[in-house]
Amino acid sequence: MKKWVKKMRGLSIRNQIFWSMAVVSILTTAVLGVVIFILSKKTMENNYQNLHLNNLQVSSNIIDIQLKPMIEQSRGLLTDESFVDVMENETSTNAYFSSYNNLKLERILGEIVSYESAIQSALVVNSNGNMRYYTKNSRTTSKVNHYYRTDNILEEDWVETAGEARGKEVFFGYNVLYDDEANDCFSMVKMLINPYSHKTMGYLVLNTRKTMFEKAFGTKNEGYVTNRYMILDVQKTKWDGEAPVPLVYYNGAQEAKDDILEDYTEDRENRYLYSAYQNITTGWEIINVIEKSELSHDSSYIGWITLLAGISLIAFSFYVSAAISRRIIHPLDALEKTIEAVGEGNYKIEAEFDDSEIGKIGNKFKGMVTNNLELRERLLNTEIKEREAELLLLQSQINPHFLYNTLDSLYFMAVIHNADDMAEMVMALSDTFKLSLNQGNKLIYVKDEIAKIKAYMKIQNMRYHGRFEFVLDVAEDIMDLKILSFILQPVVENSMYHGLEAKRGNGRISVKGYRDGDSLHFILSDNGVGIKDMAELEKGYGVRNIRERIRLFYGDGYTVNFTSEVNVGTTATFILPIVKEEKDAPVSGN
Repeated sequence: MKKWVKKMRGLSIRNQIFWSMAVVSILTTAVLGVVIFILSKKTMENNYQNLHLNNLQVSSNIIDIQLKPMIEQSRGLLTDESFVDVMENETSTNAYFSSYNNLKLERILGEIVSYESAIQSALVVNSNGNMRYYTKNSRTTSKVNHYYRTDNILEEDWVETAGEARGKEVFFGYNVLYDDEANDCFSMVKMLINPYSHKTMGYLVLNTRKTMFEKAFGTKNEGYVTNRYMILDVQKTKWDGEAPVPLVYYNGAQEAKDDILEDYTEDRENRYLYSAYQNITTGWEIINVIEKSELSHDSSYIGWITLLAGISLIAFSFYVSAAISRRIIHPLDALEKTIEAVGEGNYKIEAEFDDSEIGKIGNKFKGMVTNNLELRERLLNTEIKEREAELLLLQSQINPHFLYNTLDSLYFMAVIHNADDMAEMVMALSDTFKLSLNQGNKLIYVKDEIAKIKAYMKIQNMRYHGRFEFVLDVAEDIMDLKILSFILQPVVENSMYHGLEAKRGNGRISVKGYRDGDSLHFILSDNGVGIKDMAELEKGYGVRNIRERIRLFYGDGYTVNFTSEVNVGTTATFILPIVKEEKDAPVSGN
């Protein structure tokens, strides 16, 4: 076993899977085939026994019907006054009845023998040993003469057996009166008890031809060659311990009779299969016997079919094992090639993996490589954007005072010329630039971001002659907190440009801000035309820029979410962590 395991470990995974499945299939098929063969053989034997057990019960009932007239005749004698009188009052001292009583008994016994064709002879003997024998075959008379001359019939074993039965009919599988070489008769013996005095009057013996049993067994073979029936007098063995069990009747091929009887009585049951049923009336066993080899023909056929099916199943299992092993190994091969390709510097993975365990590992590896590439791209983009931001900051710091002084000059010129609207717009524009530049800082106070939005809305209302209503609802306790610069005002500008300018009539923009634990919530909404396809919004550079700046600064757990409904309006929701001023970093980030 250890050597086999060692050899298996030396094989490739594919061959290990293949041979493991193949061996399991062979063992399973072999065990299943043996079990099916044994069960089929046993099932056939059981079915045969069950079938013939019912047949034997029917045969037993037929035998009871055939014996019933004999029993009724014997019991009818006890109610016959003339017969009882003869049995009780015979005065002869020898074995013969008196001539008068002898004639009476001849008539009575003649009627019994004539009533049933199967009855061969009848004998009656009283308690004194007087007896009368009546037979259809006069040649058998001489065989009982020794009871008249020398032997006392009341000393026979069957008399004792009948006496123990106390009036119940006792059946013997042979002729109790004399040795019958042909063995073609059986005897029924009954103790005769006076129904009035309850005293024993004597005994009645009826000898009957065994050919009567032929009607009880139907056809001889019933489709089987070795099918046979027999009747055994098992009670005889109980009475005198004689062995083997006397054979009462045998139906079938005679050459196997002795072998069958010996096999059954010695309880070997090696070659033959038996079904037995005991007849209640006689106490005999009615037996059906058949050679097991004949029944095994069908089971052998099933065995061959099972063997062929097993071979086919094993061949199919080899094919399936090979296919399954190839299928299992395929993801491993793909994973191995992918790892080799990545190791050689090819980070573009085109291999596809399934949902198996190996496939999941491949997908995770593929995801890991993709994430590493994305991380590298993000780091590169971040570096580029930081360089761009530094450049923009440098540009904004080149001479911001030049821009401020120019706007102040325009403001004073407008005041001198009494152009108050122009002066107000220039002042709002100057405030917007100052707050937007924010001295190059990433963070801005909430109050400054709100002031920038106010200045922007003032300029727009001056342009559109007060078409837009601006609703501000920002909690005072967050005004002195800092947020990332230039994330709220672009959303307001986007709402103005895409939502309100395209709308007929007046419009409204509202800004709401409040604190919830360690987070700041800002809700910016308008009642503009809305957005029909939100996918178009996600494609916009402004929205992507805001999302990217929030993610880079606050972390992946923070962003801005948009909801919109056509002709109702659009809402932008920000959830941002509170920033510590001294460190210029979020309090918490995911």
